[in-house]
Amino acid sequence: MTHETQKKRRTVTVRRTLAMGTIAATTLGGAAEAAGKVTPELSEAPDWIQVASAEGEDEGEGEGEAASHGEGEGEGEGEGGGAMLAPEAGLIRDLGFMEGHLRAGMALYRTGDLAAAKTHMGHPIEEKYGAVAEPLAARGLGRLEQELGALAAAAEAGAPADEIAAQYDTVLATIDEGRNGISAARNAAGLVALTRVAADEYTVATEGGQVSNLHEYQDSWGFLQVVADEASDLAGSGDPAAARAGKGMLAALEATDAVFGELQGGGDFEMDASVIYGAAARMQLAASGL
Repeated sequence: MTHETQKKRRTVTVRRTLAMGTIAATTLGGAAEAAGKVTPELSEAPDWIQVASAEGEDEGEGEGEAASHGEGEGEGEGEGGGAMLAPEAGLIRDLGFMEGHLRAGMALYRTGDLAAAKTHMGHPIEEKYGAVAEPLAARGLGRLEQELGALAAAAEAGAPADEIAAQYDTVLATIDEGRNGISAARNAAGLVALTRVAADEYTVATEGGQVSNLHEYQDSWGFLQVVADEASDLAGSGDPAAARAGKGMLAALEATDAVFGELQGGGDFEMDASVIYGAAARMQLAASGL
């Protein structure tokens, strides 16, 4: 990453859910007007504007598809607008996608839900590695494929949690290396895109006003944990513009805590995917100065 501070190696704990705040998700009239097709004038615009435009174009269509498909297609759905992302922003989104699965998987493994954990641990290598193989190879990080495979295999075999945790740490350290050297603007654009993936997953998860797809609910939770951590890194940057953007993005994310309960879907919480979509829009605005 571009901020000067060295990123701390992540510890293997069940991450906090995003801290509750009083910031409610709002509909942004100006952003809504801007969320049409990308015009030639926008082709040279900052990443966050291009993301807003592309995602706005896909939103209605994407939510409908997400609600009508199962897990695999639901997870890919959030990538529609991402086609407009710069390659490095797309890499940030895709690395976060993989890490989010692992976050959920590790948390579930810790609680003893091995069946669900195995599924989450296997998805990064099964669903996403092809999208990141080339840029990671260019960065000398092709080892991630083997590391992900080993972690998935260990989980499938029901290895002790401590062994899984050590492999998990290794994978996350490599994922972090993949983010090195990417600008704050590209990071922010990728995090906004990942937040919209989380919203798409949540839409699938809560179809019918209940947690009807627990796996997608857990995916959405995991993705937002990654977004929060990466936005925190931006907020701690020595670059004032990046720090402001990171703090604004964290503030926007606070509202999403209200739409999550327990990791297994229990608890009293508001089921409203628009809160996550709203957070993504506000994150875009927060990053507008990059």
